[in-house]
Amino acid sequence: MEEKLAEAERSSERRHLPPGPRAAPWIMFQHGKGKKDQTFFNLCDEPSNGKKTYRKCIPELSGNSFWQSPSNEGWLIVLCNNPKDDNHQYPNSNSSSKSSSKWKFGDCFLWNPESLETIQLPSMLHNIEDSKYNHIIDAVMSSPPSNPDYNSMVFFLFGGCPDYALVFCRPGVYTGWRIQYVPKELGVVRGVFCFKGKLHISFPRDQHIEIEILGLDHEVEPFSIQSLHANHQPLSAMLGRFTPFRELYVVSCDEVFRVVQIYHPKFLQKEVWTIEIFRMDFSSMTWVNVKSLGDHVLFFGKNTTMSCSATEMGLARGCVYFTLPEDMSLYKFDLEGESISVSLPCPDLPMPWQSSDWVMIPTMIRVADGRRRTKDIVVTNEEEYIIKEVEENKTSINVDEKEAERHKKSEGEIEKTGSWDILSDAILEIASHLHPVDHIHFRAVSRENRSTIPAMNWRTASTNIIQTTSLSPWLVFSEKDDHIYHFIDPMHNNEKYHMNLSEFLFDSKIRFSKGGWLLMSSGKKTMFFFNPFTRERIQLPDFPGHYEYMFFGISFSSLPTESDCVVFAITEWGENAVFIFFISRGDTSWRYRIVNNTRFPSNGKCMEFIPWFNSPVFYNRVFYCLDYDGKLGVFDLEDQFSWKVLAKPEGPCSSVYQSFLVECEGKLLSVFLGHLGSRVLIYRLDFSKMVWVKVKSLGKHLLLISHTSCLSAIAPKSRMENKIYFPRFHGEGILFYSLDTCRYHCLGSGHSRPDFYDTKEHLNCSWIEPNWSRTTVQELDWLSV
Repeated sequence: MEEKLAEAERSSERRHLPPGPRAAPWIMFQHGKGKKDQTFFNLCDEPSNGKKTYRKCIPELSGNSFWQSPSNEGWLIVLCNNPKDDNHQYPNSNSSSKSSSKWKFGDCFLWNPESLETIQLPSMLHNIEDSKYNHIIDAVMSSPPSNPDYNSMVFFLFGGCPDYALVFCRPGVYTGWRIQYVPKELGVVRGVFCFKGKLHISFPRDQHIEIEILGLDHEVEPFSIQSLHANHQPLSAMLGRFTPFRELYVVSCDEVFRVVQIYHPKFLQKEVWTIEIFRMDFSSMTWVNVKSLGDHVLFFGKNTTMSCSATEMGLARGCVYFTLPEDMSLYKFDLEGESISVSLPCPDLPMPWQSSDWVMIPTMIRVADGRRRTKDIVVTNEEEYIIKEVEENKTSINVDEKEAERHKKSEGEIEKTGSWDILSDAILEIASHLHPVDHIHFRAVSRENRSTIPAMNWRTASTNIIQTTSLSPWLVFSEKDDHIYHFIDPMHNNEKYHMNLSEFLFDSKIRFSKGGWLLMSSGKKTMFFFNPFTRERIQLPDFPGHYEYMFFGISFSSLPTESDCVVFAITEWGENAVFIFFISRGDTSWRYRIVNNTRFPSNGKCMEFIPWFNSPVFYNRVFYCLDYDGKLGVFDLEDQFSWKVLAKPEGPCSSVYQSFLVECEGKLLSVFLGHLGSRVLIYRLDFSKMVWVKVKSLGKHLLLISHTSCLSAIAPKSRMENKIYFPRFHGEGILFYSLDTCRYHCLGSGHSRPDFYDTKEHLNCSWIEPNWSRTTVQELDWLSV
């Protein structure tokens, strides 16, 4: 009995202690009444240990706000600012009950979760109750309190009136908080960080303040404040008139990174569209766009930023892990892979729970480096097919060697069937009459076929054989600044093809796809069509003047080789207007206009129409555009290129996070998704009544949905019927939603979920219909009609 009591006491003590050190930071959720409890999860515990979580009740964190960044070197700045937390003692409280916490409302202290050391700071009660200071923008430390130069300083930056208030003190010097005012005329604070003992505050219009902390003998003027000009490169993903974004600044060793999250105007800090990363070049005071983070891995949450070594953690390098407010999800942005993954680290949190944040408990222990192996079919510059085994050393093994090894293991069963030499002529004759995809499959049947049939040159494939019995659209995507474009065929068990397009697609983004042609942008002003199967290109005129690519949606009416082809692009321009660009084949320049949305006849107010990240659909000589909640806008080619927002149909549903428009068997369908795909709703537009009618089944059809193209097709295989395919992957397989099971699945695995968790979305991608039809020189000239 005594042993059980002792063990229970030890267990209770362990519950009040933080989890052990790891090479990666811990993601932590506060939950329960008063947010007294915490649940911890660490990426280093995956995948060998599964998603192991740790339930704690740490007094230093219970119900409190905290801040942590690399300059703290493991220390947390903790503030007791939750007036509803019953664990804290409050001033003027008449309660006679004993509190389990020694801190009261307004207390502030430093806490080291590794050593468990605490350093009390002056009370913040006056500052957080002062009506002039309406919120805390950030809290940082210049250096840890153990810094031998004694220049450690704790800063709180308050937003308030009339100016910002920089409240600061020295740890261990209990003389109260001092205040330095920062003029609000500099603009909204973009970010705060400490680097090499100096405090930096970033503002709009390239304004930047650097605050150097002076020695202890400078008590009257403890700072040296310098105004700097920090050049900001423009965001490449600017969309519309106002692009909402959030900036975070992460210090990693001797580098400072500026991470910019870009959102849709309607869902600020709800769903990240993409991320851009910049590095500060202090020699020129310029934020330089980076294409690789190297060994750096960045983390940020509500109040915390971290950086770690990918090698030490055993995780993929060059990634950014982040959380969002009021969201249980963990997101990973892969800068080089140009993708965003989402997972659910702590699925069984007790209610109520609070938005997560990171806690770093540093360690010098190195974690064994994990390595992944995948096998893909590759098209090299010479158009040869090989099997590539992808590892850190990028080893490649020829397909014949792999085939010989496989035959050896199967005791030479294929060899025993006899020589195919006498059939070589017949094999070549058959191959010459096959569609390029069938040619690939026929050549892959055996080693004999590969030795007899030459590899397919996709650029010079026969122009006469462009049809095959069954061919579904493929998913095409690329990784950042990688000239290898990947093509995934969902019909043939996610078969993969890779093309090196380095000489054609430098610094290019996929914007739309139709009929085998990709509409792409290069840089900020250049647009062109490209057929990856024939390597043919049609150049469009550049955007005029100072205008750049900034569109929520873009589409074209017919194949770019046809004389009636029109390209149409749209973006938001406030709640009451849209900005439209369009160009017809033969035009030497783009036409553009800002158009007010249709007004209600009853009150004369403009209808709100905010385009979503989707592709307009050309249907019955009209471009239809779908906004985020189901309203339709129409751009009419035959009515003097007019724009109007339709009063009907009304939006069929609410709480929509993504919306798509697609033509299917002559009908116009809309697809709406809830947060992280939690709901999938399909509607058909009834033109006679102008209402959205719910669709419960697609029958023998399938839909292929992405932000850059939405296609429909008759399912070439029965297993593909009544399904929606997405540009998402679970492992190596494409994700699809079944209308029969109302769940997401992945071919070749047992994956089954009601949402997007445990999947990865590629950002530069599209669905494409393979097309080997070749064109004439005249058709490749946009100005030729």
